[in-house]
Amino acid sequence: MTARTLLAATVGAVVIAGSTTAASAQNPPSPKPSTTGASTRAILPTVREAAEGLPGHTVYRPADLKALRKGSLPVIVYGNGACATSNLEGITFLTGLASQGYIVVANGAMDEFAVPNTPENTIAHPEALLAAAHWATESKQARKQFDGRVDTTRVGVLGHSCGGVEALAAGTDPMIDAVAGFNTGYFAEPAFGGYGRDRLADLHTPTLLVNGGPDDVAYQNSIDNYALLDVPAALVGDTAAGHTGLIAGLEATKGWQVAADWFDYVLRGDRAAGARFVGPTCGLCGEDGWKVESKGLSL
Repeated sequence: MTARTLLAATVGAVVIAGSTTAASAQNPPSPKPSTTGASTRAILPTVREAAEGLPGHTVYRPADLKALRKGSLPVIVYGNGACATSNLEGITFLTGLASQGYIVVANGAMDEFAVPNTPENTIAHPEALLAAAHWATESKQARKQFDGRVDTTRVGVLGHSCGGVEALAAGTDPMIDAVAGFNTGYFAEPAFGGYGRDRLADLHTPTLLVNGGPDDVAYQNSIDNYALLDVPAALVGDTAAGHTGLIAGLEATKGWQVAADWFDYVLRGDRAAGARFVGPTCGLCGEDGWKVESKGLSL
């Protein structure tokens, strides 16, 4: 697998979806009573909107902020596949994650349509993710836009493919509390965008790597990166999803559920969510088509 192959493979089907419907919008999702994940989820209605005062970014968030507690919504910043300036490819994935009581700030403006990047002009910009994190937790514009509902002490970074490289790079910043990368990983050599595997040693928070099985061009890369991680971590594989299925394909609902479980576990201390990843009888371990490894994690 080469950097050229991985970065060129991120253009998939664009899924356009509206806001989700709600089971309940009265409170943030409560800790899940079992390890089965999706079957116990509360789904909040969501909206997609511009990030006021932060050009080049889009917000996915619960629609009825006034129904939620002040300071109750953690922030997740997201880097797109191919490090693209459009988040439309992941709209179902990002909407689903926001429906779990998260403020998701994705790279790419509201009206930016996906234009395939070539490996020659695909460049990682982790600073865009950190700018989004600072904006969401520190700016007056975000405080007004989100009516004070942001939990400024809980920030996660997430990305797909080249966007996962951005997430891993941004994840070394002290303000980041949790990291997740889908279909991604640093290359052994040459170091893509100046970010080599030595940077994995600078991660300081629990890190999730997800691949789409042997047909995912990032499959071996995710395995190699996981082996080098010194922080608590999980390696999760959906053996049939391929490179884009968990973000933009038929498996996107499963994809956002895995991401939500990870951030519920790390950012919210939800033990039921953590049980999806931890131990030989973990929740995902018992589901067809999934493989899970973990290290340094506990409930």
